[in-house]
Amino acid sequence: MNITEHINDKGLSRAQICEQAGISRAYLSLIEKNLRTVGPGKVAALAGALGVSVSDLRPDLADVFGGAA
Repeated sequence: MNITEHINDKGLSRAQICEQAGISRAYLSLIEKNLRTVGPGKVAALAGALGVSVSDLRPDLADVFGGAA
């Protein structure tokens, strides 16, 4: 599942997701378009805002955040 699908499943607006995750709407748009990768500094916040695990967004960082974080 890609990040856009997670956003749509959550049922919140992109503005609400961005506010909860502490990221800009422009940054989220770049992530959705695969022009940027959400970094370790924001992946946990974005995962929390979406109600998913870090491994759902960035499987390569799951170990950094305790496995399925």
